[in-house]
Amino acid sequence: MLTGEIFAHRLGLTVSDLHDLEQAHAVLVLPESSPREARYPAWQIDATGQPFPVPPALFDMLGDSGWTIYRFLMQSHPELAGQTALEALRDGRVHWSSGLPTALRKEP
Repeated sequence: MLTGEIFAHRLGLTVSDLHDLEQAHAVLVLPESSPREARYPAWQIDATGQPFPVPPALFDMLGDSGWTIYRFLMQSHPELAGQTALEALRDGRVHWSSGLPTALRKEP
């Protein structure tokens, strides 16, 4: 986990630019009691120094909680043959441009 300052630096951004990405749901932030304590998962930065695209559909389907999105991405899912959602995204097995895969949707 990285601080906002370190995360922004690794992306070549200012902290202000990083906050803009947060507001646009382009990066995942894990809030804490103080904004300065917020953490950013390091796996969001790829080998070329670019942020891993967090699909906006995840925020649309799961809400604005960074912790909810994080748990969803990190837990394994039987519907994905035991892979985590993050692994399935990285492998290109799943594309969520229009929402969660049907097997992962929770019906009300």
